[in-house]
Amino acid sequence: MNNLKLLFLFRLKNQMKISNLTNANKEVRKYAIYTISGYIAAFFMFLGYILFISIDVTMDNNMQAFFVLLSSILFWVFGIWNILSGPDDLIEAKDHDFIFSLPMKNWQAKLLPLFSRYMIHIFLTAIVLIFGYILTITYIHHFFFVLLLVLLLSFIIPFISINVTFLISLFVRYILTLLQWRNNVTEAMITLVLFVTPFIYFIRNTQSIDYKEALIHASILRFSLDEISSFHFLVNVILLIGIAVGTTFIVIFLLTAFHRFLYELKEKQPKRRNINTTWKVNSPFIALLSKEMKLYVSSLTYVSNTILTPVAIIVLNLCMLSGLTPNIHSFSYDINGFAITAQDIFTFIIFAFVILTTTTSCSLSFEGRSIWIMLVAPISTIKMALAKISINILLFLPGIVLTAIVYNLVFDVRILYLLAIVPLLCSTLLLISTVGFFINLYFPTYTWRNDMEVVKQSKATVITAIISMVIIPFIIFVAFLDHIVVLLLAIIIEIAIIIRMLLKVSRVNMRVNEV
Repeated sequence: MNNLKLLFLFRLKNQMKISNLTNANKEVRKYAIYTISGYIAAFFMFLGYILFISIDVTMDNNMQAFFVLLSSILFWVFGIWNILSGPDDLIEAKDHDFIFSLPMKNWQAKLLPLFSRYMIHIFLTAIVLIFGYILTITYIHHFFFVLLLVLLLSFIIPFISINVTFLISLFVRYILTLLQWRNNVTEAMITLVLFVTPFIYFIRNTQSIDYKEALIHASILRFSLDEISSFHFLVNVILLIGIAVGTTFIVIFLLTAFHRFLYELKEKQPKRRNINTTWKVNSPFIALLSKEMKLYVSSLTYVSNTILTPVAIIVLNLCMLSGLTPNIHSFSYDINGFAITAQDIFTFIIFAFVILTTTTSCSLSFEGRSIWIMLVAPISTIKMALAKISINILLFLPGIVLTAIVYNLVFDVRILYLLAIVPLLCSTLLLISTVGFFINLYFPTYTWRNDMEVVKQSKATVITAIISMVIIPFIIFVAFLDHIVVLLLAIIIEIAIIIRMLLKVSRVNMRVNEV
């Protein structure tokens, strides 16, 4: 048992890259610092968002519903996070061979990845809930009951979010394998859609377009703190405990009794059909673009971590066009005397989604050790860059087209504004795509062992994410000014930056130092 505890702590340190801080290799230490700094920055930003929500709820005199809202945020955020991480790490972790070589029982080795994820999520959930408890302590009366609720939710939310998403992922994978339709994009999309469908249903039945009301209706905790001593509140908590325990037993049973089957299912791919083929010669750019698309869809981690925001833009626009957001024109939010309309909020969300995610920050590194094939081929760096940038643009293109339609049909904007805001959106997308490749060109990571290392934890990804955070407030400020001249000026500046970066890319002679 002591060996199991030591291994568990060792694995947690490896996942968080803490053990790499003492590595003799300077580059490994830098990589660990970047990764840990990114995690810490993202978590503190999340706590800042929770603080903003608590202030907003206090202004509405609805602090009693704060934990209902907070439970909803944690459940859906962790659920989506688990879907983006994928089920494969729970079936076969990257240290799979090392774990099974240790003197421990077979079932312990199979469940160690699951328990590791449980503990990380429990720890993060507990911090957020305790932070929320501190924020609400002056507004609550049942201090002991609320503290007990915080303790229970710290286990309930992680258990349910991990278990439910894992079971949905396995179900989708099994059905697609039977139908021989399985590929990474289809699996990620269907899993995500199935998980968020109840969330969309609750939002659809919400009569208000206030985000707080929508999140409260979609919460797994159905009753506010002023009802904490009531019978139906107790029933709600007992039901959640039952779901958490029941789904945990199911997941443990699947991972122990059907571990080999799940492993083989993970590796199984649909067979290619024998069909008559014809040779076709494509232009170098089309060939590169086709190669990049195949490389992109080859990894569930790559797809699931970059497809969320493009899909979210499409879903948001379809909701706007289909009338799922009633009385949108009458909505206005007042902050210190400044009126923010629904159009402003819509613009902020679209630009934030476009800037937050880019496939290019890891697209070059994703070549891995086979990067030498690209280097010896008669392909210029600029052509390689344009192909990789095009993938990110193609992902967002449907959402941008729908955004232009929403501006015209829903918000009825002036034609001059439409002709300025849409090109700004396109130039911003091209800017962040170019920035991602530019950063990845100077900070590549070719020696990765797991998709997650290059997609979410590489130096280029972290640096690009930081740059994105800096760009977002500037672009949103420009959009908020709602002045044609300012919008056009922003477009010119972005295009100038893009051209300058591409010129630098064209003069770079790529070298492989890490392979």
